[in-house]
Amino acid sequence: MMDERYLRAVRDTLVKHQQWLLRDPAGQGRRADLSFFDLTGLGLSRINLSGAKLTGACLARARLMGTVLTRADLYGADLSRADLSGAQLQNTDLRGARVDGAQLAKANLSGADLRRGMMIEAGDRRGGGNADGSTTFVGCSMAEAILTDSRLAQCDFSGSNMAGVDFSGADLSGAILIGADLTGAVMRRAVLDGVLMCGARLNDELRTALERKGIDVDGTGMTTTAARMADMLSDHQRWVDKDGKTGARIELQRVDLRGYSFANQLMCGAVMRFCGLRGADFSGAKLAMADLSYCDLRDADFTSADLSGCNLEGANLTGAKLWRARLRGVDLTGDGTRLWPTNLTNARLAGADLRDASLAGALLIGTDLTGIKTSLMTLKGADLSKAAGRQRVAVPA
Repeated sequence: MMDERYLRAVRDTLVKHQQWLLRDPAGQGRRADLSFFDLTGLGLSRINLSGAKLTGACLARARLMGTVLTRADLYGADLSRADLSGAQLQNTDLRGARVDGAQLAKANLSGADLRRGMMIEAGDRRGGGNADGSTTFVGCSMAEAILTDSRLAQCDFSGSNMAGVDFSGADLSGAILIGADLTGAVMRRAVLDGVLMCGARLNDELRTALERKGIDVDGTGMTTTAARMADMLSDHQRWVDKDGKTGARIELQRVDLRGYSFANQLMCGAVMRFCGLRGADFSGAKLAMADLSYCDLRDADFTSADLSGCNLEGANLTGAKLWRARLRGVDLTGDGTRLWPTNLTNARLAGADLRDASLAGALLIGTDLTGIKTSLMTLKGADLSKAAGRQRVAVPA
């Protein structure tokens, strides 16, 4: 917890910055330099931090609604789960920043730099961003944000809500938009070389425009491991059977396995994130505690599969078959006092078949349940208070 002296130093720095911006009184102000400061959870809404130096700063969970950060230096900063709704980030340096889970609805990032940026550690100074230099906006809420003329090469927007975002003139070369909601997005004059859009939600107009440019929105640039998947499954089964002492756990990201059959396979604890798995067959598979977050699972078959405790956050399960699938929590203690729930946060289940499956105990925050097929047990005991689209859930058969 920050002590009073630390907070006073931050406050004095902010006051000096306002004087520097206004040049009042003349010569008394000074540009704010809060590089590598821990500003976790601070309330900084609607403050003018234009041009401030925040290199490597930790602003996780900070409240920055409407804050002016134009031309600020946020290189290698941590803004994860921060609220930047309506913030002004024009021409801001966000290279190497971690912004995962942040709120950026209607934020203006025109001309901002979101490319890779490696932070070199010096002594005790360690950047709050991504150690590998990547810039990540995974799982962000960015509806109607402005990203015109911004530099977004290789930036990761997986699973983000980017409905209505304006990408006009932006450089999206190699950007990762896996599972992102791009309905109503504008991409006029945008550079899209090597962009990954597997499982992204697109309106018909945008899909047509992208396909005319030769972009494979279901698997552009994704590697395939289908040829060696059988060996990986065999190694994973040994890993499960021998409690990790032998074999090798399946750990995959951004691979193309569309239509692959995993039927009846033992895949407990497998990690397959951001993968293209449209139409894959998982019927009868054991996927307890597996991680399939942000995967494209449209039309996948999970009939009678065990998805207990599985992480399906941000996954696109539109039209998937989950008939008789097991979605209950995993008992971690053996006495029922601690359950690890199946995570369907922000997943899209529109039109999915959930007959004879139960959503009781599953995390359904922001989950799209529009038009799902249900039976009497499907929604019984389920917490639908934060789910989306439930007003159009099909009447139980």
